[in-house]
Amino acid sequence: MNGSMNALGPKGPAFGFSQRRSWVFYAWWYPAVLGLSGAVHAGLALLTQGDPELGVVLLIIGAVLAALGWAATAAPRFTRKLPRPAADIPRVEQGIRITPGIIWTVLGGTAVILLLLVLFTPEGASPETIPLLGLLAAFAGGIASGLAYTRWLMKNSEDLYGRWLQRNQPGRGR
Repeated sequence: MNGSMNALGPKGPAFGFSQRRSWVFYAWWYPAVLGLSGAVHAGLALLTQGDPELGVVLLIIGAVLAALGWAATAAPRFTRKLPRPAADIPRVEQGIRITPGIIWTVLGGTAVILLLLVLFTPEGASPETIPLLGLLAAFAGGIASGLAYTRWLMKNSEDLYGRWLQRNQPGRGR
């Protein structure tokens, strides 16, 4: 039976391990992206002598949610328990293939949106809009980098899982 077609094949546990790692990553990264976007907004608002309040609020909310996400995933982060095999190997493999296109769509779409905001909104190119534009750019960059990292986890899952097994399951690695 082809190992890439079912969870019982060799890729199932490795993909399951990477899925667990990506879930742990998502729990803190995406709230952190919100906080980082807020920090960009606040910094740019201060530089343009604007009001940093929105950025500070987003920074605080993002930091609190990222800390909660990190704490909520402490058990799976440090577990020695074998991962549950991935249930849908073809979908994981499809995700590895299509993620670069999704990343470029997010980044390109954001660039188009930013350009349209600058060109077609009243005072779109004024200094007052720079913090909002920076917030949107930072948010899209954070989302894209999170997707890239998750793809990397999935693409390198067999190596990552093998190393994890050697560290955490004596006698089970290679």
